[in-house]
Amino acid sequence: MPLSPAEAYDQIVSATRPSLDDGCPECIRVATDRIVWEDESWVLSAADHPDSVAAALLLQTREHSKVGQLDDELASAFGRISNRLVRIIESTPQAEYVDVSRYGAHRGHFHVWFFAPAVGDGPADLHLIATKLANWGGDGRA
Repeated sequence: MPLSPAEAYDQIVSATRPSLDDGCPECIRVATDRIVWEDESWVLSAADHPDSVAAALLLQTREHSKVGQLDDELASAFGRISNRLVRIIESTPQAEYVDVSRYGAHRGHFHVWFFAPAVGDGPADLHLIATKLANWGGDGRA
């Protein structure tokens, strides 16, 4: 017998990640020297990338959640941060545009990738990106 819309909604909203008592591989994997920007809810870190990419950045939540489980405040913050980050990266002379993508849903945190193909010399200036993003809050670390 199929679920009613209310029953389906209750199951979706009540879904949670399994217990992480033994430690979270995502928390362990984030190297402090790769953090570009952070605030109390989000961490933006740099990833290795080929010369054909001006910037490869990963934005992830600090809390363990999945897409669809972000509360309204986190979802709203994600939209603002993403929009600002794309504008900042696209304003650098090294980046042509920014691809925003999500894959790897099995990982412990909600996360989204920002890839900027290169058009200029060298990689995008992560310090500049961090500083401009920190103008709206959080701490630039690059």
